Amino acid sequence: MLAAAWQRFIGHRVLPKAALVVLAAALVAGFLLVRSERRDAHNAEVLDTACGGVLPRATVRGLLPGDETWELHGDLDLTGPSGRGPRTLLRCSVEWGEYGGDASGSLEVAAVPVLDVAPPGVRLRDVLSARAAKEPRWATAYRRATTNITADCPAGLPGYPRPVTRFRVHASLNGDGSEAAGAPEKLRGAVAAVANHVRYRGGCGGTAVKPSDVRLWPADAEAGPEDSDEVPPACRWFRPELVDGRKPAPDGPAPRGVTGDDVDACSLRVPRAKPANRLDHFAEVSSVSWQGPLLPDARTAYGAELAALSRAPDPESGEKSYTLAVWAESSCSGARTLSRVTVGTAAAALAADRVDRILAAYLGASDCRAVKVLGKVWK
Repeated sequence: MLAAAWQRFIGHRVLPKAALVVLAAALVAGFLLVRSERRDAHNAEVLDTACGGVLPRATVRGLLPGDETWELHGDLDLTGPSGRGPRTLLRCSVEWGEYGGDASGSLEVAAVPVLDVAPPGVRLRDVLSARAAKEPRWATAYRRATTNITADCPAGLPGYPRPVTRFRVHASLNGDGSEAAGAPEKLRGAVAAVANHVRYRGGCGGTAVKPSDVRLWPADAEAGPEDSDEVPPACRWFRPELVDGRKPAPDGPAPRGVTGDDVDACSLRVPRAKPANRLDHFAEVSSVSWQGPLLPDARTAYGAELAALSRAPDPESGEKSYTLAVWAESSCSGARTLSRVTVGTAAAALAADRVDRILAAYLGASDCRAVKVLGKVWK
């Protein structure tokens, strides 16, 4: 009976060919399934390894093409007490496709220390000039990244000759992956995860980085976060209404600020909301505080000004603009602090009337206590 059935099968005009097609399809499907499972396992291993294994799997899988094999290139993790402080704390690049091909692309993530330039002195202009120093080329890749954050490390990263209390993490999705829906927003999670990995391994302390803290940048932006119009942390205490001012125009002069272990400084120019005359278009405000080993240097550098302090000095007559400086001692974050605030306006009365409340706003934002005003002097 079986022989007869076999003879009828092979003698049929269609059944043998159809069976071959089904068998071939089954073999191909099985091969593709095995290959897909191997690719998925390989890709999962790449994500488990890349950037210290801290990339959020679900988010990153949504950024990378699932039908491509991912390869890990340039993986490096030197966070933590690894001896001499490295230029690159962490780096990884996940790539797919043939380089330069239509279906190729890469996800690149890196973390680098912010090596602040030592200021040439303790005066306000010296502290701010160090902030404007040109960064080395190896540290400027963040300017071309699509996502970026400058994270704080209050306890300092280990291994550097000078305190390093900040680092940057940046990420970019290039090539075929750059057009993924919502790619820059999704990268925020990866950047935040890497930043917290560096914080933990480096013993930074402070506040954890959230995805919402990470900033987005167009891939072809010429200006980085440090060149933007964002108010520097050292200047965030100030409000324009303190000098009857208004919010600066986007194309106006940006505030300059420096935040460090022993000194923080800010200098800004505020447009006046209702100018009283042709000279009264702007008010100039500055703030600077010194702590720790910089206190003796600050007292020496400003010795003449400190010697001229008085409770209520009178401005010299005939001046076209007036700058009033007020000095105070206090305890900020538990450390003895010396602070100087200046207000420059076209009218002496405005500077004299507002300088006390500006000093109070500055020291209050820093949670300074036991404030003792040393005096004022016209500059």
